[in-house]
Amino acid sequence: MNEPAAKRPAAGSFRILLALFFVSGTTALAYQLLWARELQLVFGTSTYAVSTLLASFMGGLAAGGFSMARYADRLRCPLAVYGVLELGIGLYALVFPFLLVAVTPVYLAVWRATEPGPAVFGFVQFVLTGALLLLPTSAMGATLPLLARFATQRFGSAGRRIGSLYAANTFGAVAGVWICGFLLLPHLGMLRTTLLAVAANLLLGAAAISLDRRAPEHARRLADDPGGREPRQPVMVSVCTAIGLAGFSALAYEVAWTRLLALILGSSTYTFAVMLIAFLIGIAWGGKLGGPLADRVSSTGGRRRLLYAFALVETAVAALACATMYLYPELPFWYVHLFDELGAGQRPEALWWVSLLLGGLVMTPPAVLMGLRFPIAARAVVGYGQGLGRPVGIVYGINALGGAAGAFLAGFVMLPVLGVQGTVFVAAAGGLLAAGVLVLQAGRSFHGRRAAVLRTAAAMTLAGLALLFLTRRPPWDPLLMTAGLYQYAASFQDHSREGILRYSVAPYDLVFYEEGLSSVVTVARYKGSAHRWLAVNGKVDASTTDDMPTQVLLSLLPMQFVPRPEDVLVIGLASGVTAGSASLLPEVERLRIVELEPAMERAARFFAAWNHSVLSDPRVDLVYNDARNHLLLAEPESYDIVISEPSNPWISGVANLFTREFLEIGKSRLKPGGAWSQWVPIYGMDSRDLRVVLKTFAEVFPYVAVYSTIDYNDLVLIGSESPLRPAERAAIRLLGQPSVAAELSRAGVDSPIDLISLYLMDRAAIAEMTKDVSVNTDDNMLIEYSTAAKLHVETRPANFALLLRNARLPESPLGGAGQWRRLAHSYRQRGDAARGAAAASVATRLASGEQMRDESGRVPRGGPATGPDQKISDP
Repeated sequence: MNEPAAKRPAAGSFRILLALFFVSGTTALAYQLLWARELQLVFGTSTYAVSTLLASFMGGLAAGGFSMARYADRLRCPLAVYGVLELGIGLYALVFPFLLVAVTPVYLAVWRATEPGPAVFGFVQFVLTGALLLLPTSAMGATLPLLARFATQRFGSAGRRIGSLYAANTFGAVAGVWICGFLLLPHLGMLRTTLLAVAANLLLGAAAISLDRRAPEHARRLADDPGGREPRQPVMVSVCTAIGLAGFSALAYEVAWTRLLALILGSSTYTFAVMLIAFLIGIAWGGKLGGPLADRVSSTGGRRRLLYAFALVETAVAALACATMYLYPELPFWYVHLFDELGAGQRPEALWWVSLLLGGLVMTPPAVLMGLRFPIAARAVVGYGQGLGRPVGIVYGINALGGAAGAFLAGFVMLPVLGVQGTVFVAAAGGLLAAGVLVLQAGRSFHGRRAAVLRTAAAMTLAGLALLFLTRRPPWDPLLMTAGLYQYAASFQDHSREGILRYSVAPYDLVFYEEGLSSVVTVARYKGSAHRWLAVNGKVDASTTDDMPTQVLLSLLPMQFVPRPEDVLVIGLASGVTAGSASLLPEVERLRIVELEPAMERAARFFAAWNHSVLSDPRVDLVYNDARNHLLLAEPESYDIVISEPSNPWISGVANLFTREFLEIGKSRLKPGGAWSQWVPIYGMDSRDLRVVLKTFAEVFPYVAVYSTIDYNDLVLIGSESPLRPAERAAIRLLGQPSVAAELSRAGVDSPIDLISLYLMDRAAIAEMTKDVSVNTDDNMLIEYSTAAKLHVETRPANFALLLRNARLPESPLGGAGQWRRLAHSYRQRGDAARGAAAASVATRLASGEQMRDESGRVPRGGPATGPDQKISDP
């Protein structure tokens, strides 16, 4: 049967409305990603900073829902107001970067004037981020009550209309994460992505205002439902309590699942985007299904049956989330299986499909049930002549507040204290408590035995789940769950179940395991040996074997160029070996270590035999903060040496420590004559990525010395505003201290010539080899997005060849031909035949008595194969 003509305009308008709200969700998530990134560049990426940011964002959404609850039912043109809000959001996004610049001096002044503790400083961050985000996020939070009011002409269809709007907005959010995270940001950068989002918002607002002018008159009126009336206050209180607990549980689940999947899938920006997509897809589908379901339940059983339906959904979410915990130990095996089946080792883009499938397995099914809740809750509190915008706004606001509390408490309390499994259990208990509240409210119409049965059933369900969890807790093998197979799956051949266990579990004894504030930290010992390694979210970041040369050299190489390094900063504690090496110099009076994860301190104490018990050194000050934020807060000219040892640049947050802007902040914190020492891997990035990193470093520091480690796995970049000339005199001074000489011996350096042979090139050589690449900036984030796709690509041989092709000889060692011969021998031992031949040539010419020095005292440029500080040709 054809739809009545009078309803066709409304149906057409509603379809347009869904399209508008889809775009609104797309831009909202784009702004959330953009603003979070911009704020983190100032306030840092510590758990405290991220949690306060999320709480501010969710608090703004709640404020918007509450404020519009007062006016939505009284507005004659709600769609026009919605359009104005969208215009305001777009214009605010345009000026947001300037506001952030304006508030940064206030932030720094508060810190420098008071130097508050972590709790007080967290509150300061919350106030500032809240001040910046309150206006746009409140506008975002106000949109749903407005559109729900405009789209609904009859209470009987409220569930379908609200659910459809909720689903469209959430599907738009999925598109926003995908478009922004995978297309716009990697290719256009932050500024141009912001401009595109602003343009979309302005067009969206204009379209909404235009649509409001053409809306039929009946779209502005709300027909009263002819059904009976009943007291609303007890129902409203019960539903709001339940939806608040549901919001708490939903965000707690999300935080716990994100931590779990970071162990299985890694911590790159792409991986987090895929996790968010998997979660939002479930919420969106649930919202789409929940609206019609709510209307049907209401029409057949009234409000009481809606409360039962809400309670049933909450119980199902809790049961499914708890049941899924028994699948967690299988995730590493499934990852490797999908890795092989999809050919992710050969096709990096297949990694995102692996992540989406596993993320969807864990998150999407319960998220679908979560998506059902909001339309059912909204339908339960609207109607019966009580308006629509007000109850929808209140329910939305309470849900957002519950979500903020869940995210905050899960990150700060539950994960560090209870772990992933305990956090999921507490979230499930919150959902069951919500179900109990709803069942009790619905059962108020019953009396006597039936009411007692309902209360008893609710209590027994909650008690039964708790008992099951406590007595039959799901298995969790820390070594298997932190095996880091997302990075090491291509490192071993046997991908059978037994082969995976032989690789990840069998060779090791667990020494330490903690699920900390921001990451999971593991320390394990090789069976039959004292040697051990430390992993963060499954990725090995320190060890007493292969990583030892890098850990030592990163700390001691810059000491050649600073005669009295009194104030030293080490970025990243890890095993503590790097900081321990720095502590060996008696000139060091103050050694500050800035570390993001507090659990790392406890882990590092298991390396005391290798790090010289550095955490017990009275000169050491351990600070828990984001490195960038710490340097931003530090006074200029604070340090003689800064040693930057973050994790790999493909990790979200860590990539901020490889940009030009960060290095410029760092350079300003060096004292005159100070030096910056930067770790750079030559694996996990292709030759273009490596050249981008080198060019970025050379753009900031006027003098640069590039060193390699013994095995050419890593580089140490040293930058300064004073000349850096590797020479035997400086090496002899460093090795003249017995404790330092013993430490360098652990890194394979036994003589001054060994130390000099690690030198590769200077700033001029970098400039020559990086002419065709761009600089890595906070805006373009080239390295973060490019390296994330190369986890399983073998890049070392090409990067090794690139470095050797552009390597140069250092300053002439003192002592003449004999020293050059030893240098040539050292080069040959390390596989550097070209420089070995060049050094031997210099030795021969010196031995024959040929004059080798010009008026400046430097060896003259005698050709590319023979002159020091010259590019060495391939042999």
